[in-house]
Amino acid sequence: KAKKCAEYYPTKDGELYFNDIVVQFKRQEEFVFPFETKIKLEVTYLDVQVPGHPTHSCTHYHWVDWPDRCVPPADAAPLFLLNSIAYTRTPIVIHCSAGIGRTGSIVLLQHAMEVLEKGENLAEMNGYLLELRTQRNNSVQTDQQYLYVHQVLLTYFRSIGFLPETILPALDAFTAAYNSATTGF
Repeated sequence: KAKKCAEYYPTKDGELYFNDIVVQFKRQEEFVFPFETKIKLEVTYLDVQVPGHPTHSCTHYHWVDWPDRCVPPADAAPLFLLNSIAYTRTPIVIHCSAGIGRTGSIVLLQHAMEVLEKGENLAEMNGYLLELRTQRNNSVQTDQQYLYVHQVLLTYFRSIGFLPETILPALDAFTAAYNSATTGF
């Protein structure tokens, strides 16, 4: 099976060399969520040494079980992950093998949360997606990934009591349709 992404960091004890740049494995642990989820994330701590520069420490989060062109369980896991790194002062890089499907889904979720954190109302998600695609063509690769973004947000809104009771039957219908549309992908 061909690899979709070159190995750019060691996943076990040791180092990888890229000309005169050294990436050194420090440790790895499972990301712990404060709620039950089927999602598996690995956190790898690395040091990157570039000649003439101070050593840079890097924390790498790997979503192990999000299949290409598919969707993981639509729970609070992506929002918890994004919230846990929200106050990082160093650059954050999000990527997947092609850099558009899974990456675009996470970036679209992050954008929606930033809009809400500013105290603004969410507009239609397709507008945010079109804007995202001006910066990264074809972001959010499949219909299922687009639905996933909506399902995660709606699940979150329900959990914080943001949605009125009168809308819950429609949310339940959407969730049933979502589950049907994403089963087997």
